[in-house]
Amino acid sequence: MPQVKYIGGCIKTDSISGVGLRWEPGDVRNVTVEVAERLLVFTDTWQAAGESDGSDEAVGLAEQAEAVEEPLPVVDFHAMDKKTLVEYAERHYNERLDKRQNKEALRHKVIALFSKREMAE
Repeated sequence: MPQVKYIGGCIKTDSISGVGLRWEPGDVRNVTVEVAERLLVFTDTWQAAGESDGSDEAVGLAEQAEAVEEPLPVVDFHAMDKKTLVEYAERHYNERLDKRQNKEALRHKVIALFSKREMAE
């Protein structure tokens, strides 16, 4: 594991995403190769201090959590009858639909409510 020495003149917190270590002048730390590569680009602030004997744990980059896309809810509006469509709109969206409308019109209104509310989140 590479070691990096901070040669700056004041206390500094590195700006590497996921690391953010506080360094004082003269500090030497065991770091991973990735962190060393990022720090050693700035030769006026850090310098290589050699290889460590492996006794201390190296500081590395934090693992990036992979963004998990939430699946959209699946609702089969075409399988619902008029009564179920009216109840669904009232229960999920607090909307009272006119029961006198035909099933197709109710279905379109419930789908519009679903699109407006569920897809906006």
